[in-house]
Amino acid sequence: MVSTPYYTASQLVLKALSKLGVLAAGQTVSPEDFNQINDSLDAIFRKLGALEIVYVADPDNIPGEWFLDLAAIIAGENSTDFGSSADFIGPLISAGLGSPPGSGTAAISLKIMNRGRPTYEAQRTDSY
Repeated sequence: MVSTPYYTASQLVLKALSKLGVLAAGQTVSPEDFNQINDSLDAIFRKLGALEIVYVADPDNIPGEWFLDLAAIIAGENSTDFGSSADFIGPLISAGLGSPPGSGTAAISLKIMNRGRPTYEAQRTDSY
């Protein structure tokens, strides 16, 4: 993969499939596997936003520094759908979102990357 500043949702799906062991190098992806992961992206992005880990505003412009962490989270969240063994699911979840959610390696990494950045939210004040 060429290093770019932004990645697309399709590239993220392919990376998650390779982390799940479904897609080997040089192999083409089956449409069913691709759609299985692709259909879960919106729900996972919303969950990450609700947990205040990271907010993915545009799935086709994913910052490059988030790419591998998001792929790990997506692979972990979809691991049970691909018939992974219990020995494989645990490490995938721990490397991704974690259990409880937000305690995984990738989730913590994303939190650290976004710590201290401006939120652009209006500040609430109290008038006396």
